[in-house]
Amino acid sequence: MSDHVNRHAKVKYLLISVINVMYAEGKGRSKHQVLQENYEKYKRRETHLIHSTSTFITYKAVVSKFADYLKKEHNLKYEKDFMKLSKEELFNLVDKYFEYQRDVEKLSQSSLEKHISVLRKVLPPVRPEAREFFTPDNRVKWRDGVAKLEGDRYNRPDKIVENLKTIGEVYEAIAQLQRLTDARIGDVNRMQIDEVNQRVYFPRSKGGRDRFVYYDHFKEDFEKVKHYKEVLDKALEERSFSDIRKNEYYRALNRACEKAKEPYHGSHPFRYEAVQRRYEVISQLTQEEQENYYRRILEDRGKSEEQIEEALNSVRERDEVAVAIISEELGHSRLRISREYLKLRGR
Repeated sequence: MSDHVNRHAKVKYLLISVINVMYAEGKGRSKHQVLQENYEKYKRRETHLIHSTSTFITYKAVVSKFADYLKKEHNLKYEKDFMKLSKEELFNLVDKYFEYQRDVEKLSQSSLEKHISVLRKVLPPVRPEAREFFTPDNRVKWRDGVAKLEGDRYNRPDKIVENLKTIGEVYEAIAQLQRLTDARIGDVNRMQIDEVNQRVYFPRSKGGRDRFVYYDHFKEDFEKVKHYKEVLDKALEERSFSDIRKNEYYRALNRACEKAKEPYHGSHPFRYEAVQRRYEVISQLTQEEQENYYRRILEDRGKSEEQIEEALNSVRERDEVAVAIISEELGHSRLRISREYLKLRGR
């Protein structure tokens, strides 16, 4: 960053300028490759870049929230004043920010961890001493927010979605699409419906991987997906999904949780719920049905017969065909992560 300080520039735009650089350098580059390069050079699997649009949007939202907090609570809005802060003063502001988000905003542990990760990357380019703030002890203290829910899903999701419907039809549609497709929030607007093959397609999901979710055994859900996608598509004719998500949806979901007397944990609990509900059905299919299901997924991914047989033999031995199906539909292909979503013990 330049040593020149613009007396009239605001903190928000200073931090966003850092994010713009991180995104410009990272967009189009393989995150996996950068992680590998950094590991070979520094023995750390980290990347200082932003590789996806969804991450870019998240980073902008977090630093905007941080800057708004500085302005509202400490009357600090200009770059020149931010740069004059001593190391101790800066640490105290960061410390109080996380205390405020935890105790006043009631952010969940996962949301606090996201804020920690963003500020840990964005602050050091303009205030290098901030690197020292993000120690393991401080991170544990700052992320000690509202305890996670059992199974990482909402206890009363139907009530929350019912409340969302009263706030706005499109907000209900977004939540329902997550519940029906186990979609990440950033993938909801990109889903494509394949009626011929009874599946939902997510092009270039996280990590650049295409993924499919199948509905041969979920006929009623498939009809609901088509309905809620029509509702969302109609809303997208008037405004972008980014605007709805960033400026409206999270606020609406927070209100819906409050009315349902549930702690707000963002949208990801709907993904946990979807995965767990689908697993309940898939795990009750016969062994032959499960293996045919898994084989179809691998064939659609272009795997050779040899690779398919090897994968089938591997999950057969551990009696985890249903878990493997969930892994593929999640877009992870790692059983350990799927077990975490399902709350199953590793085997």
